Amino acid sequence: MKKAILCFGDSNTCGLNPVTGKRFEGKVRWPLVLAEMLGDQFTVIEAGQPNRTLVNNPPFIGELSGVSYLKPLLEAHSLAVIIIALGTNDLKQRFKLTPEQIGQGLTNLLDSIEEFYEGNKQPKLIILSPAYVKCVGQYKHVYEGAPSKNVALKKEFENIARAKKNYFCDLQQSITVSAIDGVHIDADGHAKVAALMCNLINEAYA
Repeated sequence: MKKAILCFGDSNTCGLNPVTGKRFEGKVRWPLVLAEMLGDQFTVIEAGQPNRTLVNNPPFIGELSGVSYLKPLLEAHSLAVIIIALGTNDLKQRFKLTPEQIGQGLTNLLDSIEEFYEGNKQPKLIILSPAYVKCVGQYKHVYEGAPSKNVALKKEFENIARAKKNYFCDLQQSITVSAIDGVHIDADGHAKVAALMCNLINEAYA
């Protein structure tokens, strides 16, 4: 039986192209590139949703944007791995959240996953810290103040992942967001994320 991997994230998991504002085609998006790298032993489930947050549900989008949408995915699939790629949208200026508050949102999500699988085998969890958000382009004012929180947020996520004995990947070290909008990753970034995830998953099943 194939091992199922759930990629649960925001617009960078969905594959938003920073140049066009539309979605990259499948051969570019990191979850599907990951599927190609891993081969027939695994099946990859894309679950990226623009504006998805850890702490707040953005207005007008509804439940799909919040972490509450994770439970139906857990119920629908027998998962071997869950990749959590969230936190970028929580840095938006209007939320006024500290890295610690965003980290608490991640902790709450991980606690909910543990509760869901209580008494049963839990999937392996991989936590990604967001890439380093910049204040440029059309999102300059949306993410005002985010650069001063980037490093602290990464440390929060790393500490939480280690405490939970989950796998951790620091995207700030490996991935650069687009200079056009300061938030989204380009095709090269998607390829790098896929390679990082492939290495971690192969390590987990070595």
